[in-house]
Amino acid sequence: MADDRYDIVVHGGTVLDGICDAPYAADIGIVDDRVVAIGDLGDAHASRRVSAVGMRVAPGFIDIHTHSDISITFHQPMVSMISQGVTTQVTGNCSLCLGLATSSETFAFEQSWLDAHGARICWTDLDGHLKYVREIGCGTNYVMLAGHGTIRKRVMGMADRYADRHEIEAMKRELVVALEQGAWGISTGLEYTPSGCANLEELVALSSVVRRYGGFYATHLRNEGDALLEAVAEALAVGEQARVAVQLSHHKAEGRRNWGKVHETIKMVDAARQRGVDVEMDQYPYTAFMTNLATQILPPWAVRGSNDEVLARLEDPTTRQGIAAEVRDRYPDLEDDSTESPWELIEIGVARGLRSLQGRTVASLAREQRRSAVDVALDLVVHESNFLSAINHGIGAEDVRYVMQHPLTMIGSDAVGTGPEGKTGDDPVHPRCYGTFPRVLGRYVREAGVITEAEAIKKMTVLPATRLGLTDRGKLAPGAYADIVVYDPNRVEDTATYEEPHRVATGIQTVLTNGRITWDAGAWTGALPGRVLRRGP
Repeated sequence: MADDRYDIVVHGGTVLDGICDAPYAADIGIVDDRVVAIGDLGDAHASRRVSAVGMRVAPGFIDIHTHSDISITFHQPMVSMISQGVTTQVTGNCSLCLGLATSSETFAFEQSWLDAHGARICWTDLDGHLKYVREIGCGTNYVMLAGHGTIRKRVMGMADRYADRHEIEAMKRELVVALEQGAWGISTGLEYTPSGCANLEELVALSSVVRRYGGFYATHLRNEGDALLEAVAEALAVGEQARVAVQLSHHKAEGRRNWGKVHETIKMVDAARQRGVDVEMDQYPYTAFMTNLATQILPPWAVRGSNDEVLARLEDPTTRQGIAAEVRDRYPDLEDDSTESPWELIEIGVARGLRSLQGRTVASLAREQRRSAVDVALDLVVHESNFLSAINHGIGAEDVRYVMQHPLTMIGSDAVGTGPEGKTGDDPVHPRCYGTFPRVLGRYVREAGVITEAEAIKKMTVLPATRLGLTDRGKLAPGAYADIVVYDPNRVEDTATYEEPHRVATGIQTVLTNGRITWDAGAWTGALPGRVLRRGP
């Protein structure tokens, strides 16, 4: 191989290729965007040599569950993603798909996410969005699911009811267009409006279309707490009746009284697979989740309809009193605002009108104001016009370990790609944005031995690649795309915390996407080599 010439040779490392369980010593030869050789390339000619001595060399990580379609318009580098080894992201999750939003008033809520960064929705369909992403560039490869909630809004607006036959047919037509323009499947967010207004008939009808195109059904379940078992049963029913592959998104059991239910849901998954249902899962390795505060605490009926309708209910004294009473009835312990209160586990996340409260717990605010924590929370939602996220430390540590050990659990951050500089650095994001994959390799592999390193790499590479049907990514082999991460197995570790979330991980030395280096020696290189990946026929 001495006469061969390569653009890049990654030399001296130990390879975990995503296929074999055992690591092996080898160099990686790259020409243009592809791996062309794996072996002893010590004498080969290369335009650039990347030392991986003492390091692991693995396929670039595929994040099966992100929301970076929200940030692609204003943060193309995706620093939080590339810095942890991610080279491909799946966007459009939880029914929320910016690629299917438009500039019409119907999508004012989606546009509001971009307003703080001066970005605009400038497309009318998925094809237009994907062309836009290709033009502006991205630090990672970019995959998109068609969001069910966004499709429903295109057809029905925020109608709080089941779809009729004609509306289901209209949604199917919208979905066909999205799939033919490159969507890889459909996502639901059944805890959110309007996706949660769908019944089983609607979900099966749409998922049947997805199956014909070879895609999959990714679902944020209707409930991840008290009704978790029923919600999983619904997802499995969609898979069984539509004969579509199912992805249970960020699988967990929320709330202490529900810890341990994942043992039952895993049994349900295994039983469904025995019946022929293609169902898999993903998770992030944290004991806290982050989403809209109103969605976390209000009864489902109170968050239905448009954002203006939600706020009108909270601003009407009689309706608000009824909402507060129902919250207290469902969760009696929420009347407690002591340091042992469940409110002590809920921290204010992004509150752009009340930056000084970011990071404070609802319980601490209630004690400070000498008011009910329920009333304080409702006031915050109204003050922030329902653009208020919260971090809830309500996931059991043993549950995280148990779900991770299942052979069909992938790793997905549920994060928005971001960066520590400028306006993006002002928001107190969940630390999973920067730390998901290093946390698995550091805490759960090296320190706790929950899974092996080879198992972790498979969960981050070949397993999601197989779910997507990507035959030339998620592995290191001649002919595969040169998506590569070089990391130190003895140092890889997440450093982002809830107090300081914009901190990059340690131990990720070099990241290549499509044969170009995006992350090296702790910094973005300035490259935007990611590609828009469209699902073909």
